[in-house]
Amino acid sequence: MSVAGGAAQQLLGRLCDDLRLLREEAGGPSLRVLAAEVGLGKSQLGAILNGRVERLPDWRVVRAVAARCHAYAGQHGRSASLSARFGVEEYWRRRHAAIEQLLSESPVARDLPAPEQDRPRGLPPRGPHFVGRGPELAALTAADGTVIVTGPPGIGKTSLAVHWAHRAADRFPDGQLYVDLRGFEPSGAVLTPAEATRGFLEALGVAPDRLPASPDAQLALYRSLLADRRMLVVLDNARDAEQVLSLLPSGPGCQAVVTSRSRLAGLVVAQAAQVLHLDPLSAGESAELLAARVGEPRVQAERAAAEAIVQACARLPLALSVAACRVALQPALSLAELVRELREEPGELEALRTGDGSTDVRAVFSWSYRTLDAAAARTLRLLGLTSGGDLAPAAAASLAALPVGTARRVLAELSDAGLLSEHRPGRYAMHDLVRAYARELAHDVDSPADRTQATRRLLDHYLHTAHRAAALLHPLFSDIAPAPSSDGATAVELGDAQAAQAWFDAEHAVLLAEIGRACGTGFGRHAWQLVWTLSGYLDRRAMWVRWHEIQELVLQAAERDGDLPGQAHGHRDLARVCSRLGRHDESHGQLKQALDDFADLGDNDGLAQTHLNLGQTLERAHRHREALEHSRRALELFTASGNTAGEAYTLNAVGWQLGLLGDHRQAVAYCRRALERLQRLADPQGVADTLDSLGYAHHHLGDLPAAVACYERALAMFRADGDRFGAAATLRNLAESRLAAGDRDAARAALQEAWEILDRIGHESAHAVRARLDAA
Repeated sequence: MSVAGGAAQQLLGRLCDDLRLLREEAGGPSLRVLAAEVGLGKSQLGAILNGRVERLPDWRVVRAVAARCHAYAGQHGRSASLSARFGVEEYWRRRHAAIEQLLSESPVARDLPAPEQDRPRGLPPRGPHFVGRGPELAALTAADGTVIVTGPPGIGKTSLAVHWAHRAADRFPDGQLYVDLRGFEPSGAVLTPAEATRGFLEALGVAPDRLPASPDAQLALYRSLLADRRMLVVLDNARDAEQVLSLLPSGPGCQAVVTSRSRLAGLVVAQAAQVLHLDPLSAGESAELLAARVGEPRVQAERAAAEAIVQACARLPLALSVAACRVALQPALSLAELVRELREEPGELEALRTGDGSTDVRAVFSWSYRTLDAAAARTLRLLGLTSGGDLAPAAAASLAALPVGTARRVLAELSDAGLLSEHRPGRYAMHDLVRAYARELAHDVDSPADRTQATRRLLDHYLHTAHRAAALLHPLFSDIAPAPSSDGATAVELGDAQAAQAWFDAEHAVLLAEIGRACGTGFGRHAWQLVWTLSGYLDRRAMWVRWHEIQELVLQAAERDGDLPGQAHGHRDLARVCSRLGRHDESHGQLKQALDDFADLGDNDGLAQTHLNLGQTLERAHRHREALEHSRRALELFTASGNTAGEAYTLNAVGWQLGLLGDHRQAVAYCRRALERLQRLADPQGVADTLDSLGYAHHHLGDLPAAVACYERALAMFRADGDRFGAAATLRNLAESRLAAGDRDAARAALQEAWEILDRIGHESAHAVRARLDAA
């Protein structure tokens, strides 16, 4: 919220002064520690404390800074020395509210949107037939702090946590967060704390252009957002204490419930967490669950058989639910017949054992499996081979080589049988015990060739759909040309760039998991091509750390496989993300290797784009003449091959570098040629880049109105595309033109916004922008 009016500005200055004085009287904490705890960059918090702000800090930030300084003073015996006026939260609330009131009366402020109140409701739906667990529910209600719900697989840990969370929702008016950490996923696709943090920030309403780039900054922001809220955080299916420790909320109004097969002794020691161990349901509760699913009359009619089913299921809720689905779907089948089937079922699956040698949950799953038709049974087996994320019907169709309509029916049948859950509309997930059972079946029933082909079809589906999405979002002027899809694999039809963006939003986590699996299962070519298609999305979302991790992995796979195209693209794309992370020397080395690889391949388009990337890297190192040489070489290669998109982008690069070297009239000529081609190609990203270049040239030619017009058009397009780094760069340039035109207020507003973006994502140029803002 921009501060308008002298009175509001004066009050804002006093508020910042008081926060600074409070910290000084408290004797700490350090600026670095305080910034991390409230979720801001160090320079951003320093600007607030020193009154160098144009916007009113969010109330949560003010409250968190004050609370942390008071806590620090108390820990170090200095609380008595604090000024009386700093002693109550109400003081800070009144000061903040007074500024907001003045802003609400300002004509400028009235046009600003009200701050969004994000109250996530991320809990899965609770099951309709929850029974028992009275003492455990009471213990959760009485608990204060972190509770660890432990027990063997299938015991009902998740059901208990979700059921209680729904019942206790009114205790947490700011919302509930939920994540399945997949700690015991048979495929090994365990969710990392960084991935969970990103998901929580999205649920908390943090827009993509406000998401910090580094995992540490994301974690700090997550903690800050929860610091003064009353929220519940459910961390489901944790492998160990390390996976959840950083995700625990620290705010006094928050509570965490963690479920795990392990007792997580580390959390008990570090967080004084309470452990709640689940035992199997009682015989009566088990019979009640069975009756709730199949009907009380049916259980009463065959009480002995019902008791035998309860015993066979070891009184485990998951096994009982699957058995109940089997019974409910076949009303003509007696409970006694099911008991006979169970006793005849051979075999064991270690992952499904209950610890009781007389029972094997595998047999319970087999009841439902044997009732499936051939298509559903085969699909279930093949689902056991996937990376462990959820999936859509189109992906399941390719996995099993089915029409999409048939796949939808099959997934519904598996859900009805209790073997899948539609945890979100159109997204299906599988319990890890069921996945272990399905994986075993696939290895027992399906040949190695069948399993390999299924994996290939699934990867083909993702690759060809991602390739279409990437092409809709950005012209592919250096293409990877994926091999034709396998028989039975289909790509999703995406009508426009908006649909492509939505598909990447829904699937990128699954894509990253499948890329990791592909690297280790002989599908290295699919892996590097999938990263290639995903790289633009990861770049625009500033997910540079995750991109770097997966890019290194696929390059290693390409080198191991002797895949020269994979190595060439891998080196070049690794260079791109290294440059984003400020590792320019490493970027330059990777690009030199990519040049050699593309030259060996005779790939002129790949060679041209690598020259273009080299020019960008050299430009960031202020080696402008060398950068121009590489851009001119790229232009020659793209022009010779008739690559219109590549030629258009490189015309802009040449124009930009000519401008940096002071030849602004030539810069305008090149950039106008680029703009005309890019507009014909309907490429908003390229148009925005070129408008920014034109704005720079017009500025230095003295045509400030033209410069401002170009920058404002570029800025609108970057914002629409979610490209926050591009927006920040244009805001910096716009500020210089505004300042040259004498509009200091508009210049400072642009610099302030640029700095906030760069500081939030942890970019190295944030300090330079802060210094320029102070000087402006």
